[in-house]
Amino acid sequence: MGSGSSKPKKKETGVKNEIRPARVDEPSDKQAPQQEEMFKAYKAEQNVPETKADDKSDAARADELPWKQALDKVAGMELWGGKNREQRSPWKEYLQKADDILKKPRRAIPKEVVGQILEGDMTVVDISSVPTAQPKVVVFVSSTFTDTKAERNHLMKDVYPYLRGLCRRLGVDFGTVDMRWGVTQEATLDHSTVEMCVNEIHRCVKDSVGPAFLCLMGHKYGYRPLPAQIEQSEFETLLNHLQQTGHDTSLINNYYFLDNNAVPSEFVLKPRTEDNETWWDDVEGIQKQFREASVACFGEQNKKCDKYHISVTETEIHTGVFNNPTAQTQACFIRRDLAKFSEDFHKDRKILDLVGPNIDEYARDKLAELRKKKIPSKVPPVIVKDMIYEEAVPKQVAEKIKDLCEHVCKTMADGILENYENRLHVEEDRVFQEALQHRSHASEKASLFVGRENEIRHIMDYMRSSSTKPLVVHGQSGCGKTALMAVAARKAKDAFSHAVVVLRFLGTTGQTASARLLLLNVCAQITRVYNKNLSAIPTSYKDLVKYFRTCLAFATSSKPAIVFLDSLDQLNNEDFGQNLAWLSLSEDLPPNVKFVVSSLPTRSLDILKSHLNDAVFVEVRPLSLDEGPEILKKMLEAKHRRVTESQKSLIIDAFKKCPLPLFLRLVVDIAERWKSFDTVDSSALADDMPGLITKLFDRLESRFGDMFVHHALGYITAAKNGLSLAELEDILSCDDEVLDSIFQWWIPPIRRIPPLLWARVRNELGIYLAEKGTDGISAYGWYHRQFWETAEKRYLQKPFNNDTDLFVGKAHTAIADYFEGKWDDGKPYTSKGETKIEDRKIAKQSLVLGGNRSTGRQLNRRKLTELPYHLIKIEEWDRFRKLVIDLEYIEAKFEAGDGYNCLSELIEATKLSGLDDIKRLTRFVGSNLGFLIREPTGVYQMALQQARGSNVRELLGRLSKENLPLPLMENLHESDYDDPCEMTMHGHTETLRCCDYSPKGDLILSSADDCTMRIWDATTGAEIVTITSLPGPIFPDKNEGMQLMLHPVNPSCFSRSGETIANGTEIGEVMLWDKSGVQLHSKSTPNKAVVYIHFSPDNRQIATAFKNSVLSIWSADDLSHVKTVDFDWLELTCLDYSRDGKKLAVMCLRGLILLDTDGYNVTSKETGSCYNNLCSTFHPSGSQVMTGGDDSCVSIWNGNNGTYQTKLKEHNAWIWTIKFTPDGKHMFTGSSDRSMKVWRQTGGSWSVIATVGGHSHRVSMISLEENGNKLVTSSIDRSLKVWDTATLLRGAVPPVGGGHYLTCVISPNGSFLAIAQGWMKQCGLLDAAQFDQSPETYTDAHKGFIKMAQFSSDSSRLFVLDHGHSGGYEAGSEKYAAIEVRSLLSGSSSYINVQSPYSFTLTNTHVVVGTFYGELHLFDINSYSEILKWKSRSGGAITRVAACNAGGKYMIAACFGTVCQVWEFNGSSVNLVGDMSDHDTDIYDVAFSPDGHYLVNGVGSGKLYIWDTSNKNISLFRIATEHASYIKDIKFSTSGNYLVTSAGLSMRVWDVKDGMSLLCTYYAPVNCASFFNDSVVIVGEATGNRKYLQFRTDYTKSEVTTQCKM
Repeated sequence: MGSGSSKPKKKETGVKNEIRPARVDEPSDKQAPQQEEMFKAYKAEQNVPETKADDKSDAARADELPWKQALDKVAGMELWGGKNREQRSPWKEYLQKADDILKKPRRAIPKEVVGQILEGDMTVVDISSVPTAQPKVVVFVSSTFTDTKAERNHLMKDVYPYLRGLCRRLGVDFGTVDMRWGVTQEATLDHSTVEMCVNEIHRCVKDSVGPAFLCLMGHKYGYRPLPAQIEQSEFETLLNHLQQTGHDTSLINNYYFLDNNAVPSEFVLKPRTEDNETWWDDVEGIQKQFREASVACFGEQNKKCDKYHISVTETEIHTGVFNNPTAQTQACFIRRDLAKFSEDFHKDRKILDLVGPNIDEYARDKLAELRKKKIPSKVPPVIVKDMIYEEAVPKQVAEKIKDLCEHVCKTMADGILENYENRLHVEEDRVFQEALQHRSHASEKASLFVGRENEIRHIMDYMRSSSTKPLVVHGQSGCGKTALMAVAARKAKDAFSHAVVVLRFLGTTGQTASARLLLLNVCAQITRVYNKNLSAIPTSYKDLVKYFRTCLAFATSSKPAIVFLDSLDQLNNEDFGQNLAWLSLSEDLPPNVKFVVSSLPTRSLDILKSHLNDAVFVEVRPLSLDEGPEILKKMLEAKHRRVTESQKSLIIDAFKKCPLPLFLRLVVDIAERWKSFDTVDSSALADDMPGLITKLFDRLESRFGDMFVHHALGYITAAKNGLSLAELEDILSCDDEVLDSIFQWWIPPIRRIPPLLWARVRNELGIYLAEKGTDGISAYGWYHRQFWETAEKRYLQKPFNNDTDLFVGKAHTAIADYFEGKWDDGKPYTSKGETKIEDRKIAKQSLVLGGNRSTGRQLNRRKLTELPYHLIKIEEWDRFRKLVIDLEYIEAKFEAGDGYNCLSELIEATKLSGLDDIKRLTRFVGSNLGFLIREPTGVYQMALQQARGSNVRELLGRLSKENLPLPLMENLHESDYDDPCEMTMHGHTETLRCCDYSPKGDLILSSADDCTMRIWDATTGAEIVTITSLPGPIFPDKNEGMQLMLHPVNPSCFSRSGETIANGTEIGEVMLWDKSGVQLHSKSTPNKAVVYIHFSPDNRQIATAFKNSVLSIWSADDLSHVKTVDFDWLELTCLDYSRDGKKLAVMCLRGLILLDTDGYNVTSKETGSCYNNLCSTFHPSGSQVMTGGDDSCVSIWNGNNGTYQTKLKEHNAWIWTIKFTPDGKHMFTGSSDRSMKVWRQTGGSWSVIATVGGHSHRVSMISLEENGNKLVTSSIDRSLKVWDTATLLRGAVPPVGGGHYLTCVISPNGSFLAIAQGWMKQCGLLDAAQFDQSPETYTDAHKGFIKMAQFSSDSSRLFVLDHGHSGGYEAGSEKYAAIEVRSLLSGSSSYINVQSPYSFTLTNTHVVVGTFYGELHLFDINSYSEILKWKSRSGGAITRVAACNAGGKYMIAACFGTVCQVWEFNGSSVNLVGDMSDHDTDIYDVAFSPDGHYLVNGVGSGKLYIWDTSNKNISLFRIATEHASYIKDIKFSTSGNYLVTSAGLSMRVWDVKDGMSLLCTYYAPVNCASFFNDSVVIVGEATGNRKYLQFRTDYTKSEVTTQCKM
């Protein structure tokens, strides 16, 4: 018996995988010349003449070649004239078939399956019929190699690329596994071929959702290897028989060694060495003995005989077809017959089996049995195609191979389309797929779990406890936390079957990479499971954090919730997710909720420990020394292995140094290769995980070539989300360094990587290279972070061999080149001084792979994910700009659900590159993020709404009409201006009253009524820190007379250094934070709300003004108390230090107080010039103090003695904020009139140089950068805007049309427009066709602001209703409301006699009025006499009424709360015909279509409830959910063809005739709108601007381009 050696082979070169002529299905090349000589000798002995084509007697065969030559010649031919298959018929039509399938309605996954998975099922539900989130078609190609080279080449050149494109069109990955093409000599030395082939076939059959097996069968039976292993009992039975029958078994004894490490013991075939020249002769002798003995011992039909008799190819057929119950739908057979192939003229060892010069009769018989008996009896005829090649003439052979390719392509394409339609064409459910993916990950991890009974017990005890805190699992890397979490989740579901179990392994999928994406997906799962409203899930990060707690509270005693979040340390730091603020750790868990998290001993664990003093912490410790041997035994038994005592000692010694489960598992994977006869020393193992992983990598490189392994694993490690099999093969096929090392001895017909090379590496890596779902494909990624870390250091952070550069740059570049499609049409390659383009047959990388916007598009999600990531890594900014500065890219990125990552990538690129065009795009995306998340196609309209000449708007000009979603809404009357607004930030969900720029200008701080303080990146607008759980506003305060909030809620500001933040709260607390959101100090006070807070100029003190007239001074270091001053003089509203720090101005409602800062003594106290003084600011010189208040004026005070001097009147409403440029020459003021005014001081006097709009509500605060280059404004509209100061000072700003629009209605004849804005108490009338005209006449002044207006049907009168109050919101003000009727002919006015009107509408004959008291009145339209009065069932205010007299019916609708009642008027009375109360929120507006077919209700949630009123019974036609904020206005066009709806964030036009489908959207806060005609809408914006917007569906590209450049 021989013995093996455990010593690793010494590395020789980086080219172990070079391709040589040796093949797996034939003897080595060293024997080829010998066989050729033997064949020639045989023919000479038999007097067989040398036959040549030109000696044929038959003229028809003059062009005939030997089959080998004919096939070889065709192998290199171009059969289709260079035309790709997708350009030819019928294959173009197949692509259309795919698109047609995509247009069909998608089936829903069975509800019961979805429900069980979302509730956390781990083992019960059968998911075999559920389509995977990463569908793929993987086809194993089986044949003997040498006789099918021509067919294989053309399949690879022409068919496989087409099928891959077809699959990608459907969102399916495609690949082939061809184990013959490129088998290295190494592969035949260790006898691994058969096992690899069988494993790959099983993988294909299991994973492929369509065809999985293609067999090309010719006249070679193929290589019949000796069995690599034979069980001891079977081996000894054969050996005994041979010895008893007189055979010499010395060869067998010399080649097979007993391995007692196998369970059961087995004899193993020794590896073949390259210097063993008798190998093939010896093998032939052993094969004959085994064949004879096996038949004699077991019987010819016994399956035990197969391994001694059948070829590798037949083994593949057994595995892929005979033993595959789905073979009829997964397999394709080609039986190729070559005419007269056995004639001497054609005889060649490359196309048939020979023994010496003779045909191998045994192989011939086995092949005949396979072809004529086994296949017909076991293979459905429908999947078998016989191909007969009649003549060995290249032209005719080429036609046959073309036919074969056509058949294979059709069979595969039909199978792909059929399987896709029947199995995969289902509704996309990302939440379900995410849960399913983590379920699969848990199963994989749990299968490797051993021990840890104590830890499991602690977790299960926690589940049964009353604890209201999370449980924390922690331990060092490799200790088994993830496997423990997987098993614990499974046991929790088993123990509490009625519970909802939510499980996430953070960092394993794209949806668990960041806190935001994690919360979005988890909230969606919980919301669905508890049957709550999915539309309630917010998009902003802060709201998600809050909503997450809301979701957890859905749990009930009958349906509790258990959440497992593994590896908190794997979150990236987007939104500062690593701070774990999103877990709200300071709050108790809601009832019926248990929460388990795990972490490495990193910062995340420190945060958990600091916040969870009373929580259960379960440490997963290293394994004890007693546990090691027992677990080792179990692991080896699972693999049917054991080790010798000496080998076991080595393992235990290594385990003592690193007693971790992962280390032990990797040791076992190494030890399972040890044979009992191997001598193993300590160098086979290592002392720690990195060392052991390094051993694994050493072995891979030694066996398969260090260059190949280095590059392949480097690419996988460098990829953002891993690489699929097809992607990796494509990238390696473009790596000429790798290919040159492989193809040293052979030039391939196609310059691609042989598939077997990677298959061997993957097989060797086993479970440590996991396949995870990402972007719709299955990608290779490392099983554990320690593998990734070791691979990164080894393959990316070091040069390869003699390179000077790290491989990381090359890896990122190669992957970027691939996904950019750089080599789509071939890659240049230089050989022997000649350069030519080599088609590598790689996948095309278009952005959209198939489908269309209306039915759903198949996007290239992999390109969208990987390409920007790698371009950023290599800082290739020109290429990055070309990719991302493209509206179609932005649309696709958001459509793919990757919008947040899109913004993150742009932010990173902006910071790294500093390029203005990337920064502008970043701001565009950031300011429109909420819109884009909801409506990716809206990016084109948003671009059109940018200022003329802006870079983003000009991108529209690049688009063709086919790529432009139409129609767009263009502003017909634009003016030229510089847009000073650089960025708009949305995120706060309630009134925003406070903002501050950091001194360096890099950060912006804000606080709002939503109980949050937020920190924003001032460059990109990204929200980077959100501090939650601040107290909410104490409002209204019943102890106060004025029910109006006059101060910022939870005001905050940066220190003068910008490193810390001071914050005061509504409950009188003062807090100090660092700029990353960590609280440093906190002080409670007995005072009321902090109304203002400010650092002293020297950064040593903090001044706080409290609502109850108290001023307190604190140390800026630790909030230690310095002084308190109680003014006892009404409410404080503001304070400001002079620039020199010597004076402090404190504003109170009634006046101004000045103090010196030496002892904070009052130096003056003066009464103000208005009733409510709101803000105060020192002029930079310190000589003056400017204040603002409810008199709409800027008041100027002496800065030294506090005396009042004068006031400046320019605003139309209260002034809330005043700021100066550093030089004091310019002043900025913000007002309730929704504008900011820019003032300039000239000769001691101030004048306004610009009025700036943009906000749709009060400008609450202004803050400037320290250098004055930028300023930020906050507003009650919940937004922040960043402005370029230089542009503001130039005064060329967008026009501001006045106050916010209250009403905007056009007369039926189109002549007149009635408008009311801001605080107008009368309606203005103007010519509707004159865009820039101001009202020429006005209606009478009302008591209150105008509420609504409407023209009579003949356009002769205007009816106007007011609110009854003018901003005081006094109780009982509704009694002052009135409906005025203004005659446009005489100018006279009259009034409708009704008490407390709250809403009204007109028909051609009547006025319908709804009152505050729930009554409805019907008046004659001419005499205004009351005809009828009735009461709604609520008795509450009638918020909106509508009426329609058309189609023989007279209907009246009235809305109150969530109820809409409809009556039919018969001339004298009304009958209730509809009572709709199922609206989800209050109704804000209502309208009938002109023909009376529809009634549309707009509600507070933004939904439109569209009711069909054409029949006797009113029914719900549809609910439109496109709006995201409450509906303000609804109007139909006069023709009834279109409907326009206005809301807080957008205005939308709907096509009535097309089933109320959405036609176009305008993204702006629109208060009201009216149709000028069927293509032009006049809108009144909340910003005070009036616009005429045209929507068209017939743009040409030139028109679009022209409009974009206007």
